[in-house]
Amino acid sequence: MAHVLSLLKKKRSASVLVITLIYALYKAKSHFQSQAGSNGTQASSHSSRNASNSTKRHKRGKVGVNSTFFKQMRELLPICIPGVFTKEAGLLAGLATVLIARTWLDIWFSAFNGSVVKAIVSRNKEQFIAKAIVEFGFMMWPMSIVNNSLKLTISALALCFRERLTKFAHNQYLDGITFYKISNLDNRLQNADQLLTQDIDKFSENLSHLYSDIAKPIVDIFLFAYKLGEAIGNEAPFAMISYFVLSGVILRSFSPPFGRYTAVEQKLEGDFRFTHSRIITHSEEIAFYGGGEREKEVVNNTFQKIVNHVRKVYTLRFLNGIFDSVLVKYCATMTAYYLLARPVFDPRYATDNMGSITDDPTKLMEDYSRNCMFKIYPPFSPSYLINLSQAVGRLILTGRDLTRFAGYTSRVAELFEVLSDVSKGKYNRTMVSSEKETTQSKVVDSKDMKGKVIIKDGVIVFDNVPIVTPNSDILLKDLSFKVSTGMNCLISGPNGCGKSSLFRILGDLWPLFGGTVTKPAASKLFYVPQKPYLALGTFRDQVIYPDTATQAKVRGFDDDELMKLLDTVHLGYLVEREGGWDAIQDWADVLSGGEKQRVAMARLFYHRPQFAILDECTSAVSVDIEAIMYEHARKVGITLFTVSHRTSLVRHHEYLLRFDGEGHYEFRELDPEDIATPFGFGHGKTRQQSPSKKLDQ
Repeated sequence: MAHVLSLLKKKRSASVLVITLIYALYKAKSHFQSQAGSNGTQASSHSSRNASNSTKRHKRGKVGVNSTFFKQMRELLPICIPGVFTKEAGLLAGLATVLIARTWLDIWFSAFNGSVVKAIVSRNKEQFIAKAIVEFGFMMWPMSIVNNSLKLTISALALCFRERLTKFAHNQYLDGITFYKISNLDNRLQNADQLLTQDIDKFSENLSHLYSDIAKPIVDIFLFAYKLGEAIGNEAPFAMISYFVLSGVILRSFSPPFGRYTAVEQKLEGDFRFTHSRIITHSEEIAFYGGGEREKEVVNNTFQKIVNHVRKVYTLRFLNGIFDSVLVKYCATMTAYYLLARPVFDPRYATDNMGSITDDPTKLMEDYSRNCMFKIYPPFSPSYLINLSQAVGRLILTGRDLTRFAGYTSRVAELFEVLSDVSKGKYNRTMVSSEKETTQSKVVDSKDMKGKVIIKDGVIVFDNVPIVTPNSDILLKDLSFKVSTGMNCLISGPNGCGKSSLFRILGDLWPLFGGTVTKPAASKLFYVPQKPYLALGTFRDQVIYPDTATQAKVRGFDDDELMKLLDTVHLGYLVEREGGWDAIQDWADVLSGGEKQRVAMARLFYHRPQFAILDECTSAVSVDIEAIMYEHARKVGITLFTVSHRTSLVRHHEYLLRFDGEGHYEFRELDPEDIATPFGFGHGKTRQQSPSKKLDQ
């Protein structure tokens, strides 16, 4: 009686433990979902707009194995496998062959192990040597080849998927100025660099493993169910499969949404990476301000979000893994014991399903070893029942991996969706109102814009064009002027009045909301910013960018001709100082500010466009060298469109376009008085405009 009470107490304790674990998993899941939602909708402290983007993304659809996931896969798979006669399709066929070969070897090894055990039990030395040494010594080579071929094929398939997706993404991302529009006009993607590198890589790797993780168990289930049915009756594999299906339904009912957690984790990783990239980009400014401690606080806070998120995910996986092990492993083992023992202890079942059962101990040991001996050496399992159990278990647990894979799928699909929208001229920008503390999502479609662009050589005309920012702030309600070839125009005005915005509209960087812009083709306009871009490559590449050396030679610019351009800007000494035209340096660090600006002017003279857009591009150059460069530009027929506050540049221009920062501007011909009082406002015709306001769309 005391023994019974002790057992009841133990069972009651075990029941309490199970209930406690289930409750802990439920509470952790509920608490973590709220935290994940907060993390998913909360941005890094440096950008409030990330929060609204994340909120919108989660409202748009739940990340998981659902109809959205399958739709995304239908769009991504043709990119990964573009056709039947492709390398990827060949690798998939090869992988299927290797998987079938491995299953066949599993079946052979199960029968082989039974023979070895029988030889040991019967003390048959000759048979043991023939099996364990001779036959296995021969078969270990194909087993090793198949195992490593499986790893090689999966790795090669992952690399091919990544190559296809990355090149496809690069073709869209670097098509025209899509890369600029994604960063400046559409703010749905905050970490495009991570999506293009890390997320595509992880998606490709998981996709390649997913194929084998699904195909191999399915093949194993059919083959081992057939072999097991032959050995101990058809009821055994049916019962085993039914048990695993029931276990899968139970696990599915309370398993956390790991797919969504994976997507949130990748977003947090992107925010963390962005904080470090900002420090690298603005290292000089941060150093001058002594902002190391402040930046450390920012990056540590961003990293702590990752730590908190991952720690909670690990906790959920721990609790979820307990039930996975109990249901899929240990309860399955108990079921397997019962199915194996039933023919032995139930002669009627053995007679009905197996014909008869032998009392020979060696035969029983052989059958037991073949049908149910546990795994002793990876990756081959020496039993039909255990192989069948593991195959069904892997297939069920693949569903959990599938939800995690759905997180990567969601992010990669979002990347291609945004790339497609932006390439079609459709922008989605989320703005935060500090007054009402609300967020608004504004969708701008190029088809709905009323502006018109006309391509015509030798003239730039703005006809009633509004200067509007991507946030829909109106800097000028309408702007009208005309500049023809030879009409060198100086643009002036306070910061934020619309000077650079004018150039962005002229260069098609910003959408045209109204009016008509007439301009030459893009190849006949050349922009020189205050901080010139220096490319990765040789010193020659800095002068001819974005052309290649081959293209430069086709245009008639060999090294001697390029040296003449450098002499024009007084930089001829750089070739010898830096080690020749083919020298490769970190040019942003090697060259001084003035040298960078003069290299940019040499680049302008190399391309020799109809119009040059010069945005404070000689601010670090001495006045005498500046005069030489401007005179040379006029001499070779380049019409100047210059933004500058330098009085020395007035004499190189004939027209003035001036903004006052309050919605007013004037466009007129310069007169001699402007040399004494440059950029004077009010000498000529003035266009009065209404103050800035939001564009009513």
